[in-house]
Amino acid sequence: MINVKPQSAIIGVLIVLATGIGFWAFTQKTTTPSPLTGYEYFWGDGCPHCTVVEEFLSTWDGRDKIKIEKKEVWKNTANSRVLGARAASCNIPQNELGVPLLVTPEGQCIVGDQPIIEHLKNLNVNK
Repeated sequence: MINVKPQSAIIGVLIVLATGIGFWAFTQKTTTPSPLTGYEYFWGDGCPHCTVVEEFLSTWDGRDKIKIEKKEVWKNTANSRVLGARAASCNIPQNELGVPLLVTPEGQCIVGDQPIIEHLKNLNVNK
């Protein structure tokens, strides 16, 4: 039988509680993103649908005519928080949130490779 002193058990429980509270507080941070000044494109490193959008963007005639801020979210927690805040403003539930996601300057959220590509193709960028 293992002999555990009461003080050691209490310290262990306190460590576990402090770690759990710290993790909970970290994951509950809310981010208030800055106002939109152009398009925000959220993507994930290794996401096949994001690759389709990136391939389109690299050859699209409008790529230099509008501002698109690209934000990787799978490896960048700050960008991930911004994505969560933008999605919340579009009433996208957290359990339905994914990439690729494009946020327009008007605050509209467009999800998925084909909808994003179609939206960009339909922009009048020859002003």
